[in-house]
Amino acid sequence: MEAVGRVVGIALIVGFVCASCGSNSNDQGITFRAVGIFQGERQEDQCEVPTTENQITDASVVLPLNNSLFIDVDGGYPNSASSTFCRGFLELENNLNDQAITVDRIDFQYEIPGARITIPSSSALVGWRLNPANADPETDPNSFGQVNVIFAQLDGQLVPSTLVSFLRQNQPSLPQLPYNMIIHLTARGRSDSGDTVETNEIRYAVQWTGSN
Repeated sequence: MEAVGRVVGIALIVGFVCASCGSNSNDQGITFRAVGIFQGERQEDQCEVPTTENQITDASVVLPLNNSLFIDVDGGYPNSASSTFCRGFLELENNLNDQAITVDRIDFQYEIPGARITIPSSSALVGWRLNPANADPETDPNSFGQVNVIFAQLDGQLVPSTLVSFLRQNQPSLPQLPYNMIIHLTARGRSDSGDTVETNEIRYAVQWTGSN
């Protein structure tokens, strides 16, 4: 029954998040789009990276705040050295013709309803390149199934280890476990013409528990 309760809790928070999707009236995400976060196909100890033809939605997760036999979050989430090694792949899409986009930064903001303190934000510096929307697949081959798309794993970045330590150290100022945390994520980059571009915001839900 406890496991069922956790799943229901995650479903409720994801439903709340999606209810506000699309309310932003700005044009971010038109030329440079954050599509979502996905899982890869897990085959024993191997992970098949998602593609546009073969992807599994990864919108939420239940994680133990304290060390656990099955999921250890000390190294952050997702973690290539733990059972979460095939989760947390961010899909980004370039809708510009004739111009590539070089992604240089991913920004994360964290929200915990009921918290009495501000949760620190974080950023990850990256260097990913997205082909133009009209790139020739023969000239610019792409293993992700669509020429202008990438799937990049946010290894240890979606929930960094520094945030895990912060949550442990400040438990008196946070809701009683289990509680929900919402991650707000945007990507930034530059087009070939030098213009700065930013994606739409996507969200990811984490339910923190005492252990699993």
